[in-house]
Amino acid sequence: MKTFICTDHDGHWPVGVASVVKAKDRRRAKKLLDDLLKADGLQTSKTKSYTLEEVKDDSAIILCNGDY
Repeated sequence: MKTFICTDHDGHWPVGVASVVKAKDRRRAKKLLDDLLKADGLQTSKTKSYTLEEVKDDSAIILCNGDY
């Protein structure tokens, strides 16, 4: 399984968003995130594109530090 993060998908309020997805590949990760966004009443990648970034093993990423 791979880990993907996304910090630019649709959100309810004009503040930062952050999601983590575990999936076998990028295509499956996008499907899982789109399903979750839709269930939460948010736009999916079909209407608002977003970026999925794969997290490599032994790494750390700041998803939101209040500045971006």
